[in-house]
Amino acid sequence: MFTPSMEDDVIPENLILEVLSRLPVKTIIRCKFVCKKWRDLVSDSYFVHLHLSRSPPCLMFHQYDFPSSILELAEVEYEVDYHRLTLHHVKTLNLHLSADPGPREWISLVGSVNGLICLRSVRDSTYVFNPVVEEYMILPLLQGCAGSLGCWASTLGGCGRISGCCARTLSYAFGVSKAGEYKVIRLCCGWAEPQFTVKIEVCTLGTDEWRSLRPTHIVNFKKELELESGVFVNSHVYWIIGGQIYNFDLDTETFELTSSPPGALGDDQESMQMLGVLKGSLSLFSWTSSGFNVWVMKESWYKAITVIQENVNPVLQSLEWKPVLLIDGSEGTSVLIFLQKGTTLLAYCLNTNKILDLDLQGNFWTVMSSYHPSLVRLQNFEVRAKVGGQQVSFHI
Repeated sequence: MFTPSMEDDVIPENLILEVLSRLPVKTIIRCKFVCKKWRDLVSDSYFVHLHLSRSPPCLMFHQYDFPSSILELAEVEYEVDYHRLTLHHVKTLNLHLSADPGPREWISLVGSVNGLICLRSVRDSTYVFNPVVEEYMILPLLQGCAGSLGCWASTLGGCGRISGCCARTLSYAFGVSKAGEYKVIRLCCGWAEPQFTVKIEVCTLGTDEWRSLRPTHIVNFKKELELESGVFVNSHVYWIIGGQIYNFDLDTETFELTSSPPGALGDDQESMQMLGVLKGSLSLFSWTSSGFNVWVMKESWYKAITVIQENVNPVLQSLEWKPVLLIDGSEGTSVLIFLQKGTTLLAYCLNTNKILDLDLQGNFWTVMSSYHPSLVRLQNFEVRAKVGGQQVSFHI
């Protein structure tokens, strides 16, 4: 009969690592209690990175339904024969970010990298947590610009540092550089006729400050617009701003215009565009009155999928839907998750033109993102920043 004390004579350590690294995170956490050696093995940085490289992709589903803010984590099973995308529940978190006393704050999902999830509140409080190891951190409170609700700069003494402009938070992003530095990025917009200016602020996990970078001037931007969170791909973050794609390099911390697919970001009032990640590359889903296109960026943009309007599934031949997320399906397929009539989440295989049943409800504030469970520990980042008077709880 095998016992942990016999493992040195029976199972080589490299074989133990191979087996454990392929297990679900819930099982690995239980393995930590088998014996001291196993606990040390799964806590080692080598094992954390090995497991992350083999961690199966999951989906995060964030929905705000006052007064609750629910984050669901689910594994994805793509059943081709049954035209179904099955979500297997992993964890449910009730996110309660509140100032005491006072009402609960509106929070939103920024994104996830290597199992770490970033959230931010309407007042620009920012949080990073790992639901697997049940650790979280509160980033330093931003100073200066208004939150998502906006404000007049003159009221706050020139929050955008642009005289006479209206400054507010435009978007957030979360990513990791090639050097392994995890960074939260905030775009703060300022409007000073005739130019629109974006100020970029960066907080690196392990520091106690937000750093302001040089502002960037952008043309053809509607100042009432608020952007989606930036899309992270290979040490870069991307946004569509003013009909063009902008790129923030997490290593050089430069923000610049990048190439767009030819004709994909036109002025068609009926068009929709959404950035995503397919097969590890930046992708763009675009819809016009003539049909769907999926573009993928390798060394340059190429059109991976085209569906002409006559062949589009009837469910999508109206304007009563909006794209939510692009994900990889099985056998090289690409799947679009979309919200239909503001209430129902469905999946659409762009290769087979089939609607896939999700059995999932949504609303206007529904956000979905890819997620890889990991054992990355936040205690490795020595962040000492506090948010005065703010209490945070993640009910798991």
